[in-house]
Order: sequence, then structure tokens, then C-alpha cells
Amino acid sequence: MKGLISAAALILIANGTVATAGLAEGARANTASKARALLQSGCLLVVPTPPVAVAPGQPEVGTEAAATPDQTGARTATPTAGIINAVCNVTLNILGCSFSPTQVTIGCDTNGDGIPDLNIPLTNVTTISGNLTQATLSTQPGLSGSAFPLSCCGGSVSLTLELSVSGGDNNIFGPFTETQTCNIDIGQRAPVVISASPSQVDCSQAQDILIPGSCFILPNGTPNVTTVFAVDTSNPSNVIQATTETVLSPVMIDALFNFGAANAGKTFLIFANGPSGTSRNLTQLPEGVVSTCPLGNEQGIQVTVSCNAAPPPPPPGIVAVVNGCFVTRSPSGKETLTITGSNIQQNAAVTVSNGTAKSVTYTDFNPTTNTFNQVLLKGKFCKLLPGPIVITNPQQPASIAFQCNKTCP
Repeated sequence: MKGLISAAALILIANGTVATAGLAEGARANTASKARALLQSGCLLVVPTPPVAVAPGQPEVGTEAAATPDQTGARTATPTAGIINAVCNVTLNILGCSFSPTQVTIGCDTNGDGIPDLNIPLTNVTTISGNLTQATLSTQPGLSGSAFPLSCCGGSVSLTLELSVSGGDNNIFGPFTETQTCNIDIGQRAPVVISASPSQVDCSQAQDILIPGSCFILPNGTPNVTTVFAVDTSNPSNVIQATTETVLSPVMIDALFNFGAANAGKTFLIFANGPSGTSRNLTQLPEGVVSTCPLGNEQGIQVTVSCNAAPPPPPPGIVAVVNGCFVTRSPSGKETLTITGSNIQQNAAVTVSNGTAKSVTYTDFNPTTNTFNQVLLKGKFCKLLPGPIVITNPQQPASIAFQCNKTCP
């Protein structure tokens, strides 16, 4: 914030106002000297009104870290460096214009050819004094948390001030337009993560997550993403790094995550990180940001991946119980072995001395347990008696063997 305070003081000094509290004597003199030099050269001085907040993991506005590196990699701090990542609106103080503009636009180079191809109009253009104009970078449609379209990845942009005057009784010169343009550094945009797909996964298995967004590769071809990671919403110290991440294009990342079965039921915020900072995915607003500004990313959406809840434990085993047996003969001379017990399921396997009968019928149904209490065997069982009876329910352990000492009469 020191850079912003000094720059604000610079405007006031150049404007003839004594407002340099907080600056050392030497700094005040040096600041005033720079202001006069800038004005005499005809170059605009542009300073954002503090505070200008950015998301965690992004460089502070006005610092060297927020500046766009030159061809040698060197960074130079300027008051506007980093405003590309600003949360919501930013008011710019524009000093040194020779007229009172009615329109202010920023031109952004989106394809790296050095020519601005995206115009961003500022709002609330107001003349404060003879050489000081204020204008607001306002949030964009569909971008409730950012003043810059997603196709603008920052860097050096053109700032154009324009005054259009129509013809009329009070204008003997006829209609004319006056413009003034200068370049300012708004810093390089941190990666922007729009969403993650799929967003609901089985975390016991590795998951391939597609992450659309913007500025994953900068217009000059510089990679802007080096790592992708997920943060547990209920425990920020639980961070899962992507096993691999592949930047497929400036607008798409393919990341492989191994969340692990231990994270079943948890939700993770998704982030991309690179040399320009960490993507925005706010869970609370930074200090100084108005309460109407949204949480989440630049679109006001929290980007998350949720792990499916752990599967319920299997139901307790239903093991058949055998507790009795008897043999009866019908008037026609056919024998039946009646086996009594409980928890006997339909299609349970029944053996006597490891052999099977010709016919098996389940009777005495218990609707409470959805099982039977009796089994009737007919045909080919007499030769198996006496012997142990075992009943095995489908996909369940076998019952304890019951010794049936009955024989056919």
C-alpha cells in the first residue's frame, strides 16, 4: 500500500495541494520533482484510489512483484501495476491531461501482436480540476467481480482520453475531437479458473479434471500456470496437489487428482498458480472491498470439486439357522424331510450329508425378516440320512451344521 499512498501524494503535490503526510522530507521533495517532470513531458500520471484489493496469492497492487516484466525479466513498480487482478471496481486518478475528457478507454492487446484490439470503456468520467480527471474501471457484464474481460491478460495497455465537441452557437470552430493517449502497466493477470468438470467425483479413484478459464498462457506465449491444487473447504490445511497438470491451451487445463478415499464427502476449492499469482476463488472478501462484491472467481462463482460420500457399510450378514428336522410319509408313500429354523432366504442352498434333494420348497414365511422358517425336501434324501444339514443363504456364510438323526420309515 506504500506505493499507492506515495502516488496519491504525488497527484496532490503536482496539483498544488500540500498533502504529503507519511512521506519523509527527502521523499516529498523527490516525489514533487518527479511529478513536475512528468507534467512537463506531457506524459499522463495514473494512480488508482486505494485500497485496491486482490485475492490471496496475488501480488499487491503498485509493487514490483505486480509489474509486467520487460524483455530482460526486470520488473518496475508503477502505481497501476496489478490492477488487472483488482477485486471489483477501481477508480483511476489521471493527472496531466491538457483538456477535460468526456470519455476514457483502456486498450488491451489480447493476441500478443503489440496492438490493442479490445477497448474497455471507463465509467463516471469526472473532471476534478484543471489537470486531474477521475474515471472508474467498472465490473463487466457476466463478470461481477472484475473490470477486465477475461480475454484481457494485462501487461502494457493504452489509456486514451477523448473530448468530443459538437458544432453550435457557442463553438465557432465547428465540431472537433481531441484525444490523448499514453501507455500504463496494469500487470499480468493471474490465471482465471472458470469451472471444473466433473465437479462430483469418486475420490477413491484418480480423477481427470478439465479446468476451463483464461490466461493460462499469456498472449506472448509465456506459460502462466505451473501448478494446480485443491483446498478442502472445511480444512484449509488439507491441500491436494494435482499429480499432473497439462495446459492444453490459454483457456483449458487438464489436471489429474488423487484425492483419496479418506476425503469422501468433502468439497475442494480448485486453484491454478503461476508466475503471475494464484487464481481467485474467494471464500471471504479482502479487507476494504465493498460487501456487494461477490465471493468466488471473477464471475462470482466458487469453483469446487466434491467427493462422493463414502458408500454405506454392507448390511449385516443374514446367516440361516437350522434347529430341527423330521420325516413324514404321505398316504401315497412319498417321504418329506421337514427342516425347521429361521433366517432362511429364498434360493438358499440346502445339503444333507453334502448331498441335495430332488425338490426344495421354502415355507412358513416371516414378513418381518423376509425369510422362511421351514424347508421341505422331497426325493433322493432318504439315502442321505442320518447326517448333517447345512443351509447357505445367497452370498452369505453357511449355517452351523445341524445333525439330523432321523431316517425314512
